[in-house]
Parts: sequence; C-alpha cells; structure tokens
Amino acid sequence: MKSITVKQLWFYPILFGFLGTVIGLVLRYAFTGVFTDFPLKNVLHSHSHVMLLGFLFNALILFIWKYFTNGIDKTSYYYYLALQVSVVGMMISFIIQGYALFSISFSTLHLWLSYVFLIRLWKRLKGKKQFVQLVKIGIVFHFVSSIGPYCLGPLMVMNLNDSPWYQQAIFFYLHFQYFGSLFIWSLAVLLQHSTVFFKQKDLLIITLSLIGLYAHSLDYSFDHWSIQLIGVISAITFFIYVLTLWKSFKYTKPTYHILYYVLLCVSFCNIIGSLPSIAALVETNRFLLIAWLHFLFLGLFVPFIWIELKHKIHSGIWILYIVSFLLSELALVFPESVYSITNTSIMTILFITYFGVFLSVSVVHLTYLFKSK
Repeated sequence: MKSITVKQLWFYPILFGFLGTVIGLVLRYAFTGVFTDFPLKNVLHSHSHVMLLGFLFNALILFIWKYFTNGIDKTSYYYYLALQVSVVGMMISFIIQGYALFSISFSTLHLWLSYVFLIRLWKRLKGKKQFVQLVKIGIVFHFVSSIGPYCLGPLMVMNLNDSPWYQQAIFFYLHFQYFGSLFIWSLAVLLQHSTVFFKQKDLLIITLSLIGLYAHSLDYSFDHWSIQLIGVISAITFFIYVLTLWKSFKYTKPTYHILYYVLLCVSFCNIIGSLPSIAALVETNRFLLIAWLHFLFLGLFVPFIWIELKHKIHSGIWILYIVSFLLSELALVFPESVYSITNTSIMTILFITYFGVFLSVSVVHLTYLFKSK
C-alpha cells in the first residue's frame, strides 16, 4: 500500500501513548485525594486499556510488520484502523461507565478484530525460520490470553466475582499478554539486532519458561509447593538462557546493549519473585504488583519502542524519564522509607515522580507527531 507511510501508521500508537499518559497523570493526581466522587476504577480501566492496547500492542505489531513482512497490505490496514476505533471506544466508555455494555462491546470488538489481523499477519511472515517461529508463538499466546476475559462473564453469572478464579482470569490474560505475545514480539525484534545463533532448543526453552512463569500468578491465589516449584524452575531457566545471550549483545549498539541488561534484570526479578517471602508480600501489598507491571512497561517496553522508532531523543529527556521512573519504583517498593525521608504523602510523591514520566513521554511523542507531518 504505497500511499500509506510507516510514519502515518505510527500516528496511532504514539497518540494513544500520549493520551494514556495524560489519563495516568490525572489518575495519580486523583489518588492524592484532591477530588471527591472521582471514578477511580473507571479511569484506571481506561488508562490500562489505552496503554496496553492503544500504545504497546499497536507499536509491537507495527514492528512485526516492519521486520518480518513485506509491508502492511490494504485490507490489513483497514483492520488496523478498525482496531484504533475500538481503542477510542474503550478509552471513552470505560471512563463514563466502567465495565458495562459499551466498554465490554468495544473490548470484545477489539479482541475479535485482532484475531483476524494477526491471522493475516501470520500468513505474511518471512525471515529467519526460528525468529518467525518466535513471532508465531507470540501470536498463539495472544489467542491463549483471551481465554481469561472469556471466563469473566461466566464467573460473574455464578457470583464468583470475589473468588480467586476471577482474579486468576485477569492474571491469566495479563501474563500471556505481558510475558506472552508482547514480550516475545519484543524479544524477536531485539534478537534481530544481536549476533545470536538462534536454535530450535532456544525456542523451546523460551516458550516453556514463559508458560511456567504463570505459576507466579497462580501463587498469588493458591499456596502449594508444586506451583512454587514450577515458578522457581521456570524463572531460573529463563534467567540462565538470557545470561547466555550476553556475548550476542556484547558488540551491538550501546542502546541495545543497555536493553539487554534491562532484560537480564527482568529475568532476575522473576527469580526474586519466586521466593516465598516476596510472593507473600505481593499478595498483601498492591504497590509491589503495580511496581512490577510498571517495571515491565516503563522500564522495558517504552525504552525499547523509543529506541526502535529511530527518533532522536535528547539526553536530558532520557535522564528525566529514567530518574522519574526509578524514583516512582522506589516509592512503590519502599513507601514507608520514602515517607520517613521526605515526610510527604506517598501518593503525592508518586504524582510528582509520574509527572516527570508524563513530561518525558509528552516531549517524545508530541515532537514525533509534529515532525511526522
């Protein structure tokens, strides 16, 4: 489709990334307690869906089209536009009504459209066999992850909203999105920039390890030694595999070398999360869960996307972003210590640190949008 440029396609994830950050800033400000009767849950759902589907999902499938196909075809482009309409519908309807008729309808529409879009993508994949297989596994994980949302309706009908199974249906979706399709697609693109000699056994190790890491989510609701054992084995196996990639990234560009170390840190954190004492803390401390999700999103995915955009970002913006991100993580993981040092409400601290993230994202995304015109 010659009339459509890559920059035009990037308009949507970049815009949604900015809008999602704006919603996140409002949300952080609301948590400081300045608003009364603020629909926190509704806005939270809007923020998470826009950032996950509008920004991250959109961006990564564009990378797959770029590196593993001959370009997006006309019909797929129209499906891509339909996906954007669904994201806009979710963004607005979640704020207005939360989980209800319109938000569920737009979410379901996005899911079904993504099936068709990814099947079309599957048929057009090309490149090194093992990398293509890795992308395909990511597509399979996207389909697998949707089992979680499909379970929510029946569980609600059976009045199991407060049961561990309802929570696990959500965790199942998040795991096979974050550590399934999205993580694997990022890894497939990242490995393209390395000197790795990718073998079939590597594909098997990655797949089984990431599936096994779902045990960490199960451990959130169910305390059993077998679940913990699977989580530990999967985390250690994946960490060892990532460690073996060190030489493959040793002589790459500094940005990809740094991304490798972030990936190594993520895999090591999985081992820490396997410890019973840490797992018990996560069960009772929602801040730790948010810190982990933000570490994946803001610490790994966002820098990866920015680097792959080949968009020149001033070093000052990078410093502001990294410092703000790290301070917000410290506040989430050690709220009492941060409060004792600053003598300031932890919610205020989180708003201030997130404001730095907001400024960074705003500068990067808005300059990209204006330069693309």
